[in-house]
Amino acid sequence: MGVFQRMKDLTKASVHDLLDKLEDPVVMLNQYLRDMEIEIHDAEVTVAKQMAAERRLKQRLDEALRIGVEREGQAEHALRSGNEDLARKLLEDKVHADRQVEELSGFYSQANAQVSELTSQLHEMKEEYYKLRSKRNELAARAQMATARKQMSKISSLHSIESGNASRGFHRMEEKIMQLEAEAEVAGLPGAPFRSTAINTDPEKAFLIDQQLEALKERVTLNLDKQ
Repeated sequence: MGVFQRMKDLTKASVHDLLDKLEDPVVMLNQYLRDMEIEIHDAEVTVAKQMAAERRLKQRLDEALRIGVEREGQAEHALRSGNEDLARKLLEDKVHADRQVEELSGFYSQANAQVSELTSQLHEMKEEYYKLRSKRNELAARAQMATARKQMSKISSLHSIESGNASRGFHRMEEKIMQLEAEAEVAGLPGAPFRSTAINTDPEKAFLIDQQLEALKERVTLNLDKQ
């Protein structure tokens, strides 16, 4: 795989990841329902057109049936009247009407079956739409509760961290206050405040001081003995 192909794939992955983050479930559910509403509307228009075509075929079929019956009766009446030529012409019209009935019957049967099929599909689409709309309401409520729980989890987590810091801070301050109270109690005891008498000297200086101190002690002792 080339560098450009890898870059292309990474770009696609980044775009899809961004789209996934931008997809609000409730917004997408509403969009799906709107798309289905458009499909149902288009289906209703198609069914209405097919039903209108079926009705027109039914009217033509009924008209052809009426003409056939009418022409047969007229031909019979003409024949009884001795007008065979008129009877023949009327029977020609009847045959033409019968052929129309046969042809239109096939078209009407197909149109009727198609209307039934389309109507059934339209009912199924509407039932599915109502189910999905109810499901949308349920999913929207679940999404809202999940979002609320997620926000509360973030708040609780942040609160735990901040409250932990606050607790540690309070503990440190309490220790300092206890120390101050102890110092105040010691300072209130009878007697002068304790002062350290330790002299910070180096070892050589301390040795010289010790020698001189011993010499001074010997001299003081001799003087006392002489007295």
